[in-house]
Amino acid sequence: MRQDKKNQPFFSLNADRKIYVYIFILIMPIMFFLAANIFAIDEDVKKLLRKATGITDVDVNSALNKKDITLFDAYALAVQKTERLAIEGENSIQAEERKLQAIETFLPTLSLRGAYAAYPKPSSKYLLQNRSTASFNARLPIITGLNQISQIKSSWSDRRVKEYQLHNNAGLLLSDVGTAFYNVLLIQRDLANNERLLNLYYQTIAELKRRVNIGRSRQSEILRTNAQIYTLQAQIKSLRTNHEHAKLVLATLIGATADFSLADAIIFREPAYSMADTAKLVDGRWDVRAAREQVEYAQAGVLSAYGKHLPSLYLEGSYYLLQQTIRTPNWQRALQASASPSSLLSSSSSYKYPSFNITLGAEFPIFGGDVTFAKVREANSVKRQSDLNLSQTIRQARQNIIDLFQTWESSKIELEAYRKALASAEENYRVVMGEYRLNLVTILDVLTTLTSLQGARDDSQRAELQMKLNRISLGVASNEFSGDKIRMLKTSADPTGR
Repeated sequence: MRQDKKNQPFFSLNADRKIYVYIFILIMPIMFFLAANIFAIDEDVKKLLRKATGITDVDVNSALNKKDITLFDAYALAVQKTERLAIEGENSIQAEERKLQAIETFLPTLSLRGAYAAYPKPSSKYLLQNRSTASFNARLPIITGLNQISQIKSSWSDRRVKEYQLHNNAGLLLSDVGTAFYNVLLIQRDLANNERLLNLYYQTIAELKRRVNIGRSRQSEILRTNAQIYTLQAQIKSLRTNHEHAKLVLATLIGATADFSLADAIIFREPAYSMADTAKLVDGRWDVRAAREQVEYAQAGVLSAYGKHLPSLYLEGSYYLLQQTIRTPNWQRALQASASPSSLLSSSSSYKYPSFNITLGAEFPIFGGDVTFAKVREANSVKRQSDLNLSQTIRQARQNIIDLFQTWESSKIELEAYRKALASAEENYRVVMGEYRLNLVTILDVLTTLTSLQGARDDSQRAELQMKLNRISLGVASNEFSGDKIRMLKTSADPTGR
């Protein structure tokens, strides 16, 4: 039996081809937009990192081509070659997208809907009518309690929180790189000093053997010197192991292999602020600004919770592209007519569906248990917690800046004292060696003087590196090296700024 085309669903024949064309026209721009966004995301992350760190691709390429890297080069590699800041950058991207989503809650939504309605078994009361439709549907939220306003408010605060946290983590990364960088240099210099001291002991033992042969020194002096040599050899072995470990830590932190050497060429300038500016410095710190925005974010949560008590209003409409009513087959019509003759008459009438409809809807919350009130109490608790966190962050930031400023000032004084001690130890060693040649002192005096000289040299170099590390920590705590200001570290090492 040949089926009537009029009784076929709209998904067949010409109707289905039309609907496929509509779907294709809608999907293609969406796919193109998604593909374009995938490539734009990486560039957005790079821009965020460039703004937060001040590091450019030129800086990274320059660092990659160097054998001796400076602190600035190490930081540039850490920014671009590791995942630490990239992860924070993705958090900022996500916050930006949430902000756009919140703004778009004010916009209508448009969708293409297709439906094929098949009614259940025929009854004695109704004819079986199958209906197929394809329509454009639009929904415009007018009022949704306070959800829209609170979402926009919270999304803006959230975006700023993530931005400030990215800047703060950029500073913490610089602090970590500086600690690892100067730790390698410290061990490296200790190792060089101990190797130099060992060579001096070798020269001393050779001189002692000569003097023993001519009866001017005792054999016990050689034994005591050998004991010092063995101790130094053990210390050098330990320092070499520590040096390799420290280089590995730095290499992991900057995303490079351990095949590099360090160049400490930075000449730090005096800060352009003092402890009297602590309040201003605290207010501008990234962690304090993030904590302050976190309070605004929590306030938006309180607004949203109270909004659950308010009504919602929306406007919805549909425009039908295709409508098709499938008439009941004759055998079903006959079966229904035998049960209800009037149904046959009603089925012969033709019904024309409207091409569009518009609906204005409203919802008012009446009762939802204690859920809504619990959300309000929870939001208020989060707000109080954010206030406490802000107060704690401000207090800790103030302590941090004052402590680091005092530590840096103290390290300058210590360095000056250690340099004087080194100059005195060098002069003492020169005098003792002259007296030793005149047999005025023993070899024990020489060894004691030599050990004191080495200790003074170690203390001076350690104090110098510690002072530089303290200066880095102070600059990070006061946002002195934030963003493009990081180039201060480059121009301090290279007057040309290249």
